[in-house]
Amino acid sequence: MKKISTYIAILTVLFTACKQDEEKVESPELAMGDFVFKTEYFKPGTSVNLTYNGEEDNVESFYFYMVNDKSYPVDINFNAENTSTVKIPDSAQALAFNFKIDGDYLNNDKKGFLYQLKDDTGNDLPGSKAALANYIMRYGGEFGIKSDKEALFKDLENDITANPEIKNDWNATYLAMTYRQNQEKGKKMINDFIEEISNKETKTEEDYATLSRMYNTIGDREKAASITEEAKANFPKGAMAKNSYGSTFSQAKDLEEKEKIFLEYKETFNEVDGNLGNYMVRSLAQAYQDKGDEEKFEYYANMMKDKSAKASMFNSIAWPLAEKGENLDFAAKTSKASLELMKEAQQNLDNKPEYYTKNQYQKNLENSYNMYADTYALILFKQGNVKEAITYQEKAIGEGKNGEMNERYVEFLMADENYDLVQKKSEEFIESGNGSEKIKGFYKEAFMKSNDNVQAFESKLAQLEKTAHNNYKAEIKKTMINEDAPEFALKNTKGEEVSLASLKGKTVILDFWATWCGPCKASFPGMQQVVTKYKDDEDVVLLFVDTFESGDDRQKLVTDFIKKNNYDFHVIYDKAIENSRGFEVADKYGVSGIPTKVIIDKDGKIRFKAVGYSGQTEKLVDEMDIMIEILKS
Repeated sequence: MKKISTYIAILTVLFTACKQDEEKVESPELAMGDFVFKTEYFKPGTSVNLTYNGEEDNVESFYFYMVNDKSYPVDINFNAENTSTVKIPDSAQALAFNFKIDGDYLNNDKKGFLYQLKDDTGNDLPGSKAALANYIMRYGGEFGIKSDKEALFKDLENDITANPEIKNDWNATYLAMTYRQNQEKGKKMINDFIEEISNKETKTEEDYATLSRMYNTIGDREKAASITEEAKANFPKGAMAKNSYGSTFSQAKDLEEKEKIFLEYKETFNEVDGNLGNYMVRSLAQAYQDKGDEEKFEYYANMMKDKSAKASMFNSIAWPLAEKGENLDFAAKTSKASLELMKEAQQNLDNKPEYYTKNQYQKNLENSYNMYADTYALILFKQGNVKEAITYQEKAIGEGKNGEMNERYVEFLMADENYDLVQKKSEEFIESGNGSEKIKGFYKEAFMKSNDNVQAFESKLAQLEKTAHNNYKAEIKKTMINEDAPEFALKNTKGEEVSLASLKGKTVILDFWATWCGPCKASFPGMQQVVTKYKDDEDVVLLFVDTFESGDDRQKLVTDFIKKNNYDFHVIYDKAIENSRGFEVADKYGVSGIPTKVIIDKDGKIRFKAVGYSGQTEKLVDEMDIMIEILKS
């Protein structure tokens, strides 16, 4: 992680005058970390002039503004002079600025860049503390902010208690959070709230939705279902009635029943737009495609209005056909359509979800297009259209960070006998750490075409691999942290207790995973290589922490999965937190997504935390090797 002190941003806040002829007053400076605000405090409706004085070019910036329990992201776009103006929305109660440089979020010594908004007199806006506390609890971990959840909840509770006028804006969220903190206290408060709404002479649909949510919170599914039925009777074309079709549709056992439910939904609401409509027609289209009924597939596919969702469906159908080399004409038609749809989606951002900024959404669409181009290129290659396949694969690889896509690109170049470009691109991929054994094989073949010298090839390859290793090691060193590792004691698959305290003096790798997690399972062949490599090293211990997984069959799911795949993993079971969806060790270690790997040194300090899986086995093994090597040295 780069030191924050390297990057200095100066934010100047100019309060927008109520009248055009009023002069703007420059306020005192307010410093937070390496960011300086020329203001005493922030308030809604002000304009924020931001200047970035750092030397790095790869800067991504955005901020969240909070309105009660909702957070909305907005881009910060710098001009050629590295300045930007941010207009704080009138409805905002709090702000969180996020600055990402070379892929790393600056976190201001884990405090973040967080601000409660104030009124004209300098007093905190009612709800600002609650909004900020809720944001930190939900998103803080993603941006490297360290927090005390109990203290944050207390802040939220105190703000709501001190400002009764905001109670209605927070009721459902606050009560659900209270229930998770203290089941007895929360249940009493929820029952009081339920009684209050139930005694209303006339209920709105929102009242019914709140009642249903509250009953679900305390686990009374039967009562929640009866409330839903009551709402449907009183508001037959309301949101609850509409959403109930989604639940019924997903539970239907056969295609005929699903189609009947959808047609009833379509007739009742006279539409198929929105997430629910798209979900149902997509499910029907895919089901008919699986049956080989292309006419019905096209009928339902044509109903989809969301272009990016439709493109995703087309690609999910085309990709397995491309891999198997089956029905390639249909696969090519479907895959080409996915690319055309993505181009249309990129030109019209009206369907941007509120959880994306505009820049993030555009990047997401671009990544999707590249992924679908990879599918189309493979189909073209298998159809014998090698040159066009190369054209599309060149688009697919983007910055060349996906090993599998790079591999296909080099393979297509080899088939086209473009040996010079094979050498050039192979060297780029290997040196950047985004190569593979297959790419190295193609590289050798192409190298030997122009230079029949095995020793020269091996020397060049070793040089490229050394550069890649050293660069990757330097990158990994930047991510080093130094935090106390929370203690734990969990049972393994044999019922034996495994504690962190018993492993003092060893390098410990915790791999958080679950049997339902696709990326976790995709990373396991690489992790098995790591386990095998260090199985005789008494100073290195790998523990696979099964988390975010519950149910009576949990242990059977885990042991069956490990046995079926012949993995030599030491699995331990994370404990579910009572009356919560959380898990003890994952919660202690701030794990919000899996796979997450936490590497602890011999002194019980967390030194590395790696989230996700790149899809490249060799890179994963190299990453683990480098981290262990650094800690051992």
